[in-house]
Amino acid sequence: MTRTSRNLLIALVILVVAAIAVIYVQRTTIVLDAPEPTVIPETVDSLPQLPFSMLEAPVTYDLGTAVDSIEAAVPLDYGNLDHRIPLAGNHRVSFAYLLHRSPFHVKVREHTVTISANIEYSGRIWYDPPIGPQIEVSCGTEDELPRRARLTLESTGEISREWGLRTRSRVVSLTPLSDSTRDQCRLSFLRIDVTDRVLEMTRELLEEKLEHFDHAVAKWRVRTRFEKIWNDLQKPVRLADSVYLTINPSEAQIGRIGAIGETAYANLRLIAAPRVVTGPRPKLEKVPLPDLRLATDVGRGARVLLDASFTYPVASAMLRKALVGRRLEHQGRRIRISDVRLSGIGGGKIALRVQISGAVRGRLFFTGTPGYDPLTRQITVPDLDYDVGTADILVRGYELVNDVKLRDFLRARARLPDSSVVRKLSRLAEDGMNRKLPARGTRLSGTIHQAGVVAVRATVEEIRVRALADADLTLSIDRAPSIPRPPGPAGDEADEPNP
Repeated sequence: MTRTSRNLLIALVILVVAAIAVIYVQRTTIVLDAPEPTVIPETVDSLPQLPFSMLEAPVTYDLGTAVDSIEAAVPLDYGNLDHRIPLAGNHRVSFAYLLHRSPFHVKVREHTVTISANIEYSGRIWYDPPIGPQIEVSCGTEDELPRRARLTLESTGEISREWGLRTRSRVVSLTPLSDSTRDQCRLSFLRIDVTDRVLEMTRELLEEKLEHFDHAVAKWRVRTRFEKIWNDLQKPVRLADSVYLTINPSEAQIGRIGAIGETAYANLRLIAAPRVVTGPRPKLEKVPLPDLRLATDVGRGARVLLDASFTYPVASAMLRKALVGRRLEHQGRRIRISDVRLSGIGGGKIALRVQISGAVRGRLFFTGTPGYDPLTRQITVPDLDYDVGTADILVRGYELVNDVKLRDFLRARARLPDSSVVRKLSRLAEDGMNRKLPARGTRLSGTIHQAGVVAVRATVEEIRVRALADADLTLSIDRAPSIPRPPGPAGDEADEPNP
């Protein structure tokens, strides 16, 4: 046999063996090519009604500003010892006085400010008798000690439903410090006493000044300050790339008002629906500042909704780690999971494409609705089953796929851990809640407690995971609206301070 003949014989043997092998493989290996699942129309994304959150917003206020304004409204010195004032009811008597008050001392109880000061004054009295020269007597001048009185003012402040600042100020009392002659101004031998008249005129002056003060406060647009804060709370806060915190305030209440030391406070409370979302920057409908209501109950803390998502490439990568390379065997015949890919098909359902090799090779599709297992804290698909297209080609001749219980295996193993997104969002949310807001003197602070998943929903683009976390949220406002200065000497209105 020549070399050429021998080579031809060897090639023929190889071809025969290959043919036999192909026939054997074709007889022993099942090849599947299931069709893609049908896309289902999306359903309305609904979420059960969640309780609103109480966001405590204490407003602190340095009383020094209020005291300065009252100090400016009420003069330290008033009167003129050379300016004669006729005594009502007695045309023969006239008097003059010069008054000086001490700096105010302030005491706060709830929403009422009590202001007190010591008054010292000097006086002159002139008496023009029917016959004879004019008689003049002085009190508290030259070597005499000044007469004394005690002044007490009271100012009650409140924020109206329309967010206007209102004060009601009045003179509570202005009386001599004692009943002794030390604190009287009179012509003793004629029993003419001008003490009451001096104090009465001083009281009239004070009431006029306080009226101007209240009028100036009422005209200041304090609402502007709170509108700025309210609008800031409606803006999404970026926590990370494609992660945002929204406060979503809807209602405002006012609670207890009081003071600690030199700091007054008002317990403002906001009703809100805090939410952390992933994806593009949220577009929120702007809500105008609502009327302020009186709080009738105690705060119950806040709850923050964490709206996270698994994109399908990320979810597929997680499943590959758990499933790819796993083998299933029945009566000596094996199949191996070569690849998996997760996708959304609408209607709240997902499709799981499984690529297998071994005794059965090709692709199959499983579909189902994802849910949440609170015991394992994992996202599962408890109703995962063969897609209709896959089930049609398994009707006959593919018992092995069912015999190895591939569906049950995938139901048990195709799971996503919630911690991979929920815990991360919780951490981001807490970081985002502790920051200054654009409005001056405002700071948001909070603590996120353990979050629990309340809903899982599949869309065509992603798997959304909604978790609810208990939280403590506080909005501190330490630059409350300043009380404006009183009108100037010409009667001009006070300048409005910047909000």
